[in-house]
Amino acid sequence: MGPRTCCSGPGYGCDVVVLAERRDGERRQYYIKLGRGQAYPTIAGMLKADDVAGERWGWSKSGRLGRVSVVPPTTFDLMEGFLERKTQVIYPKDLGLMVLLAGIRPGSHVVEAGAGSGFLTIMAALVACPTGRVYSFDVRRDSLEAARRNLERVGVSDCVDLRLGDVRDPKALEDLPLLDAALLDLPDPWNALPSLYPKLRPGGPVVVFLPTANQLEKLHTNLGGCWAIQDAYETMARRVEVRPDAIRPGNWLAGFTGYIVALRKLEDGSEDCVRRGLGGGHG
Repeated sequence: MGPRTCCSGPGYGCDVVVLAERRDGERRQYYIKLGRGQAYPTIAGMLKADDVAGERWGWSKSGRLGRVSVVPPTTFDLMEGFLERKTQVIYPKDLGLMVLLAGIRPGSHVVEAGAGSGFLTIMAALVACPTGRVYSFDVRRDSLEAARRNLERVGVSDCVDLRLGDVRDPKALEDLPLLDAALLDLPDPWNALPSLYPKLRPGGPVVVFLPTANQLEKLHTNLGGCWAIQDAYETMARRVEVRPDAIRPGNWLAGFTGYIVALRKLEDGSEDCVRRGLGGGHG
């Protein structure tokens, strides 16, 4: 299933991104769904849906105030302007780093908790699919339904297994195959590590998102000898104004949103780690 956009060009009912540029160089983008007979004000003039529908992507028109153009939404655009947000989501600036730290690649089998609105699920599935699989857990049914709708909208629902359950309960993971990585967006991820240990391949990564320093400190305190922190990060993103003869940092800044912590499973031979590994983590 592909994303809910129009492949050949913008049409009525399609999600579109409108790029508006004034003659003085000011730029702004708008996320809209084209409606028959509708008109949309922009900083570069009015955009009429009836003028755009049936045209090709990249349609552009210049007027007295500037130029407006219509392009299809990328995954970033879908996350920024179109997808449902049932819960607080992980920002795009953090998603890519988390997937890279988890070492996810085509064919990977990944467990995620909690699914929330599915933004991290989407990012993992875009990389692991079509030959891999993402097993995404949440304890709230309404969050899973929102995630399902977002996955379908992006077109990656076929290789995602959404499950109502708690990864802190080992029984929830019993039927999963040996996992290549885990992604945790939980208030107490340290309580999920004992369940994950026997299901994760030796040396495998667990990437955790934590909103507060208190949680990071508690994670560090509760690791024990079966896990090691590989690294911890925070990310920031700032837009840049690009105008004729005036390129400079913009006013929009996505600063601190959370700590991203990369853990690795260890095989230190201790009785505790061996006991946890009896579930198949050494296979």
